[in-house]
Amino acid sequence: MDQANTVIWATALGIGGTLAAGLTGPLLHARSSRRQAQEQETFQVRHRLRDERRAAFAAVLDECETFRQSINAVIEARVALEWRSEDEHRGLWEPAMAALGALSRAATNVAITGPAPMGELADTVHAAAVRHADVWRMRLDLDDRLVRNGQADSDLIDARRQFIAAAEKVLAPPDRGARPRGAPRRSR
Repeated sequence: MDQANTVIWATALGIGGTLAAGLTGPLLHARSSRRQAQEQETFQVRHRLRDERRAAFAAVLDECETFRQSINAVIEARVALEWRSEDEHRGLWEPAMAALGALSRAATNVAITGPAPMGELADTVHAAAVRHADVWRMRLDLDDRLVRNGQADSDLIDARRQFIAAAEKVLAPPDRGARPRGAPRRSR
């Protein structure tokens, strides 16, 4: 009887093991599939965010350049002897003011897409552009304007340079499994 019980128990354990393997295999496969899908979704979200940030950062730089070109037209006209009154040259200011508005919107987009330090740097670029435009709205003699213009232009260039440097760091691809250069590899 002991042999019969042993055979019955061995058979029952074999059937139970087969059933357990049949159930846990698909469960493990489903869990692995879910994890893989989550990792893929995370990768896609990061990639999309990186593309959105790249576009927002580029818009700030494009609008900054548009502003610099439009303010240069104002400066050239202002330096020329034909400048008589603000009303006469209002048309020259319209592109500069439009560029400042577009730069403000671009800075807001950077603040939305993040990260926060990039939004602050974009605001710094916009503020430097506003200060640059304000130099040419002040009631100063031409020599004082030119001196202040040089400083304002330098501030705008510095703000733009800092924005670019930070953007390069934010947009740099992540280092996966990178090891420091020159570090020896361990052998197993």
